[in-house]
Amino acid sequence: MHKVVVCLTAILYMTAGLVATGTSEAKSETGELVLYTSHATDWTEPIISEFEKHTGITVTLVSGGTGDLIERIHSEKEAPVADILWGGGSDSYQAIINLLQPYAHKHMSKVLDVTRDPGNRWHGTTIDPMVIIYNPTLVEEASAPKGWADLLNPAFKGNIAHADPERSGSAFMALVIQLLSMGGDNETGWTYMKRFVEALDGKVLTSSSAVYEGVADGRYAVGITYEEAALKSASAGADLKVVYPVEGSSKVPSPIAIIKGARNLGNARKFVDYILSKEVQTVMGDINRRTVRTDIQLPANMVPNNKLGDIPYDPLWVGGNKQRLLDRWNQLIDAQ
Repeated sequence: MHKVVVCLTAILYMTAGLVATGTSEAKSETGELVLYTSHATDWTEPIISEFEKHTGITVTLVSGGTGDLIERIHSEKEAPVADILWGGGSDSYQAIINLLQPYAHKHMSKVLDVTRDPGNRWHGTTIDPMVIIYNPTLVEEASAPKGWADLLNPAFKGNIAHADPERSGSAFMALVIQLLSMGGDNETGWTYMKRFVEALDGKVLTSSSAVYEGVADGRYAVGITYEEAALKSASAGADLKVVYPVEGSSKVPSPIAIIKGARNLGNARKFVDYILSKEVQTVMGDINRRTVRTDIQLPANMVPNNKLGDIPYDPLWVGGNKQRLLDRWNQLIDAQ
């Protein structure tokens, strides 16, 4: 982890000109920024530290689960405390969309359109596709799953690591992507989901980390997790191979947003511009996160964005149907 922090700091040092020059406001403005985030601090703190160093803005960091932070923002809507929310899935942002401040940042022409809200109320900072993982000491490459359909192979029954979608945001994302990839929100798609739940054989894990850890240590042969965790574990030497499903995944964004009524609006805009700058986005690949910019080459261990597939992950639809989808999932679980 020390190497990651050193790498981040070294690369982000180049952003001094980006955030410390430009308008006279950028040179002279000091103040504060209250940042709510569900991202891990091991990679966000060096980024935030460089922002503070080169702007003179003091960042007050409040960390927590996305759901808890969303509830907090909603409860504070009459007198907002947070200036920025960063982390989580776009469907969570849709749940408070009327509490978010539109902002067209400085890099709009350089990011994928599908990674932002059409009304510019939130902007993706990375893309978080779901992948399949397997343990190569338990599964030979020739027998490894190539896509979602292969998880129904009887050989994997009871040996699939998957988290509870009600507890894990990535597991819920997987539920939506599997459903849409395997027929849609219809009889075909839900027939697949029924068979997938049967393949779990009653084993549903309580956290996202239990999935990749369970596959890596041999408790499960295969699993479903998010790309960052899979690549990070594999690069650290875990017994884990990564598969991009042949049916496709989705360009699901992990957003950032300014809170409506933010007390430090100017500083919040600077932070959004900073996070989406080429200099900071270039760092994302070094920490196994996928940039949203179109002018940065992805690391060799990531498939190109155009090979992720075009599964339509509409955050407005997902947010509006989340509870119904979870209820349908629980019905399948209860039927086992």
